[in-house]
Amino acid sequence: MTKKIKIHDGIIGGLILFSAVMAWAVHPMFIGLAGLTAAIMISSAFTGFCPVHFMVDKLVKP
Repeated sequence: MTKKIKIHDGIIGGLILFSAVMAWAVHPMFIGLAGLTAAIMISSAFTGFCPVHFMVDKLVKP
């Protein structure tokens, strides 16, 4: 597993965990962030484009 994939997976996992905690602690509307993250993950499986991976690829050198 490359460094970029680890960073990507950490960001996505952090977003999902953050939205779950915020939905539990603050307001249920934060669950929409988890839904949006999931929708982007599903669409990237078909299109091959993931905005998070694009940013990580531009910011992190090999």
